[in-house]
Amino acid sequence: MQATNQDSILIQDEIREYFGWSLESDYQSALSLVKMCKSPTTNLELTGKVTVVGAAAPTGFVPTNPTVVADGAIGAISDISLVKLIVTDGDGSPYIENALNIGIPICLHAHGDNIEAWGNILSLVDKEQQVILTHQTPYSIDGMYNPGGFTDGDRAVCIALALGATEIELVGFSTDEVGAWSGATDEKRKLIKLKWMNRVLSLHSLEVV
Repeated sequence: MQATNQDSILIQDEIREYFGWSLESDYQSALSLVKMCKSPTTNLELTGKVTVVGAAAPTGFVPTNPTVVADGAIGAISDISLVKLIVTDGDGSPYIENALNIGIPICLHAHGDNIEAWGNILSLVDKEQQVILTHQTPYSIDGMYNPGGFTDGDRAVCIALALGATEIELVGFSTDEVGAWSGATDEKRKLIKLKWMNRVLSLHSLEVV
């Protein structure tokens, strides 16, 4: 799974600098995750138009296209039959936990301060749960991918494109409100993150309206 836009990887350095995060922490979290995860991976491929669902999705949303869901937004979806992948860094409680072990692959992401969160996810998955591992470092890590992106939402877009989607429909994306499916979060900080999310989306000629 290769990033379709190298700028969506390069912006990760800019984001780290803005928030004062450590590249070494991101790297060590990634190395720990790939060492700990024993779950099978998936051969998922996407084609054509793909819907990506974010944390501001309406309750009871019913997809009509193959769908990639960002973390806790899985709780918004009443019919999961078209959900192909859930992208998570482990903070979409309690909705993400309810979506484990039901046949939908997950894409589990490592960053510097979510070791406890991804550890919780690994403790809950059974031996059948398919897991793709992602990181946000410029390094090559066997068994992991960096598809680009920052938040679960824009990273889900990057992943959908990397898996073969040729068109993206955004549902539940907002830059001025914290979505109901975001889980526990610092609202002021989250709104800043959403601005960065929109910058990543713009790299793929997408816009939050």
